[in-house]
Amino acid sequence: MHNPPTLSHRIGRYKFLYLLLAGAIVWTVVFCYLPMMGIVMAFQEFNIFKGMFGSPFVGFQHFSTIFSDPVFAKAVVNTLYYNSVILIIGFPFPIVLALLFNELRGRFFKRFVQTVSYLPYFLSWISVVALFYAFFEISGPFNDLKAFLAGHEIERTNILMDPDNFLAVLFGSHLWKNIGWSSVIFLAAIAGIDSQLYEAAKIDGCGRWRQMLHITLPGIMPTAMIIFILSSGSLVSSNFEQVYGFQNLYTMEQTQVVNTLVYKLGIQQGNYSLATAFGLAQGIVSFLIVYLVNWISKKSSGIGIW
Repeated sequence: MHNPPTLSHRIGRYKFLYLLLAGAIVWTVVFCYLPMMGIVMAFQEFNIFKGMFGSPFVGFQHFSTIFSDPVFAKAVVNTLYYNSVILIIGFPFPIVLALLFNELRGRFFKRFVQTVSYLPYFLSWISVVALFYAFFEISGPFNDLKAFLAGHEIERTNILMDPDNFLAVLFGSHLWKNIGWSSVIFLAAIAGIDSQLYEAAKIDGCGRWRQMLHITLPGIMPTAMIIFILSSGSLVSSNFEQVYGFQNLYTMEQTQVVNTLVYKLGIQQGNYSLATAFGLAQGIVSFLIVYLVNWISKKSSGIGIW
């Protein structure tokens, strides 16, 4: 009976693969783990001149402020509300798009449509925000189209200045930017389904619709569940660039989320301890949500990430 190879033996055998991995490991340690030492600031009245070792400890004072301040409570509610809608309602769209791509038979047309759907993903959020502002401005294409359809001049408005439209703008911009790229994962999952299942279904007289319902969807369900579990951690962590970019003087007060509030307190006002406490609480809640969703998924479907 052979002993399993030791770590040093595996490193010597696969040294070039480990060398390729080294950059990612160093990046993760430097930018993800070393900064975690700053968590101690959440329990201090941090003074930038005294540093972490000289600032006085205040225990859970900042956490008490977080859970008692209505401004923080409003930011948490907005974050959960916006992200729940984006996650739950927006999650099926890439799956549907992948299923539609899978049904296309013209190779050139299929590649062209896929490429067009991927392109917005490579735009920065600042570019996406600029495009939306240009489209919806008072003299922009959106108001021109409304006037054309009405057949006469109308009262021109900018919907981005109305906080009631903020969620719709976040959802629409998120979907437009990410749907094409997100569908790639599901297309890969579809490609991994055994083709013999489709051949057997055809012999049994199943059409494309029944094949999709009974073969394709069950085949990609494990992938969909894993992605949903991982995405659930974002319920308390909004996309800062997207939200901050779409905020303006007319909407900022009503649309604060956790990330923009942390930026406002930590960077603009210099309250690093309170911002760190908020970030720590946010991380703990994200982990608990992922753990809970994973537990429910394991119990109900047997699919989980651990």
